[in-house]
Amino acid sequence: MELPYERPEDRPAAPAPLDRVQDFVNTRINVRDTGEFRDELSSPAALRSWMSTRGLMSERARVNRADVERAIVVREGLRALLARDGGADDELRGLDEVAATLPLRVRIGTEAEPTLLPTARQGVDHALGALLADTVLAHVNGTLSRLKACRDESCRWVFYDSSKNRSGTWCSMATCGSVAKKRQFSERRRQQRRG
Repeated sequence: MELPYERPEDRPAAPAPLDRVQDFVNTRINVRDTGEFRDELSSPAALRSWMSTRGLMSERARVNRADVERAIVVREGLRALLARDGGADDELRGLDEVAATLPLRVRIGTEAEPTLLPTARQGVDHALGALLADTVLAHVNGTLSRLKACRDESCRWVFYDSSKNRSGTWCSMATCGSVAKKRQFSERRRQQRRG
């Protein structure tokens, strides 16, 4: 059963550190009133500000246009991964290509579980590596399956599915859920009239 969240932001956030991944993917926002998208990572300064606010890089880190492009490839690859619909091979391939350039290592220490860490000490490589490490570790501990992209193709807002049976499919019932249900109802009625 889909929980009746009126707005995507009413849903509970993912637990840390998966919340950073959720916030990162949601830096591309569908403005429903206009049908356009707003991108919070639109420039090197915007990327640096977003990453430094979340403790992923220094406020003085060097960021260029190529870094912004790589960050967007990672973001859209993660969105495709979280959509789990198999229709975004290009985005997943792009994510894999950028991930191959990011230095990550497994640390085995006195902790209960091994940890995946970025080896870059600073900058965009460190920030993107940390987000990918968070994603991999969430997969290992089972929480990644609760992070989902809204099924509505025009939305794809990433939400944390806190339902017991993990059956959430839309970011909110009031917007994406009701539109999808109306569309399905109309399609069934059309089929009935034809048949």
